[in-house]
Amino acid sequence: MRKLILTLAALGAVVAACSDAGGVDADAINGPELVAVRHSLDSALAGDTLYPTLAALVFPFIDRASRIPTGSDTTRLVVIEMDIDAVTDSGPVVANFTAVLGWRGYRALTRTVDTVFFVLGAGRAPVNDSLRTSWWPDTAGTGGGFVIHQAADSSVVIWLARGGHLHTTAASYGAGRTLVPGVTLFRGTANGDFAITAKLVPDSSSTVTSLKDFGSGARALKVRIRGS
Repeated sequence: MRKLILTLAALGAVVAACSDAGGVDADAINGPELVAVRHSLDSALAGDTLYPTLAALVFPFIDRASRIPTGSDTTRLVVIEMDIDAVTDSGPVVANFTAVLGWRGYRALTRTVDTVFFVLGAGRAPVNDSLRTSWWPDTAGTGGGFVIHQAADSSVVIWLARGGHLHTTAASYGAGRTLVPGVTLFRGTANGDFAITAKLVPDSSSTVTSLKDFGSGARALKVRIRGS
């Protein structure tokens, strides 16, 4: 696991320097909205082992997110798949994992977002993972997740997954774009759903639950890493 983290950290500095311009698109994300989402995640998950380097690899390319309506609520959602088969100074690193990033309630006036969902699972589509408090991407069938609330003053509170699931049934992508030698970005769609039951950190004084279904398809990214 340590080799995976070191590999992501080294690549993150290189990949984050690239950009991916997108044209007019119904699912395009407003720039300040994505900044609010990232601020929420950065504030809540700065101490997480995997998040900072994963964010450095994928956030530069999250410029589109599907709209998933649930009654009067609309969640923006994007699926991210990591496909790593590389060689480091300390040996080979092979890892496949999936992350689902969703949010709702963006407030343009304060540039904050009410709720952010960040769910992770081992493997790539098809995935059938159960969520728990601790998780590593090389443990098949397991996943983890967070629910984050950002107030209008930008302060955040976080709930950690205690149960639930992440399902992806399929993913399809177009032609890849080489970012740097050995690192290729693919855009496409993925299908599935997730359910999360999470308790407040650190005192577990409250519980939140949520279910999001993207069975009809959601925007997806895949980052493939090869070589040494």
